[in-house]
Amino acid sequence: MRPDCARSTGRVGWRRRDRPLGPKRPYGHYLSFNDIGRVVSPPIVKGQIEGGAVQGIGQALCEQVRYDEGGQLQTGSFMDYALPRIDLVAGLSAEAGGFEGFDTHFDTSVPCRTNPLGTKGVGELGTIGATPTVVNAVLDALAHAGVPAAVRDALQMPLTAERLWAALQARTER
Repeated sequence: MRPDCARSTGRVGWRRRDRPLGPKRPYGHYLSFNDIGRVVSPPIVKGQIEGGAVQGIGQALCEQVRYDEGGQLQTGSFMDYALPRIDLVAGLSAEAGGFEGFDTHFDTSVPCRTNPLGTKGVGELGTIGATPTVVNAVLDALAHAGVPAAVRDALQMPLTAERLWAALQARTER
């Protein structure tokens, strides 16, 4: 990709330390800042980036393919597979288990100079940064809660409530 058409994005995720860990869903904040060039259809771009972010958050927190001991797929339908839903990020208070803030911001001030429209690709902007942002925020919160580094390093995605609860129990078993 040529530098005069490069996209840039930044993400920030954090959890409040004065809240207990281990709820059904996380509370915290997710912010993304996206340099997207000229926008032809703002609602589509907003939907693409926010939907991608929800997908990345879902990968970090709930999506998992499971098999039984015999190798039979246990999550073969949407009834069994935990997909991220909009209530993970929108319209819920922290007390209800949602994010306290889910915001995406767009910078359209620098158009791409290598195409006549000045547009930049946004197809994966939301997804790529969301997963590590959320995982790092959760691991940071676990560190502040006193969970040993070895336990945090052994955690695997998705960071389900059960896995976080087990990690929190390790801090009292030291």
